[in-house]
Amino acid sequence: MPRSVICRSGEGRLIEIGPSRNWIKLAAEESGGSIGAIEMELDPGFPGPPRHRHNQIDHLWYVVAGRVDVVVDGRAARLAAGDFAFVPRGTVHAFANLGDDPARVLEIDAPRTLDGYFAELARAIRPGAAVDPEVVAGIQRRHDTTPVGSQIERAG
Repeated sequence: MPRSVICRSGEGRLIEIGPSRNWIKLAAEESGGSIGAIEMELDPGFPGPPRHRHNQIDHLWYVVAGRVDVVVDGRAARLAAGDFAFVPRGTVHAFANLGDDPARVLEIDAPRTLDGYFAELARAIRPGAAVDPEVVAGIQRRHDTTPVGSQIERAG
């Protein structure tokens, strides 16, 4: 059953995945699994995930600070603080921080959450350890994530 949540700045369950820190602001158990919110802090040079799609999940991205490079449905854009993007389910997309400064993005996911996905990835992708592609592929399958291409590359 959903319950009210107030999550202040700097609060939330921290999940670290490689060069990103992710604060779960609204988790599946709080929303009844219908909507989730994750604040992502992306280090400079963060390559992001390969292009992928979700068949059951919509993303709303709001850039809080810095700049984030995105590819949505084949269109590349650099989003700055205050910019917003909607990525409907089925749309091929990716994001990265190819700039020289940290970036912060608020991601809202509906009508399913991705906090479980982030938690599993953090357990599978340990700092300094080799990434097992088969393990990551299994996590992706369990969480409605289908890779369809390569990572975003810095232009020029």
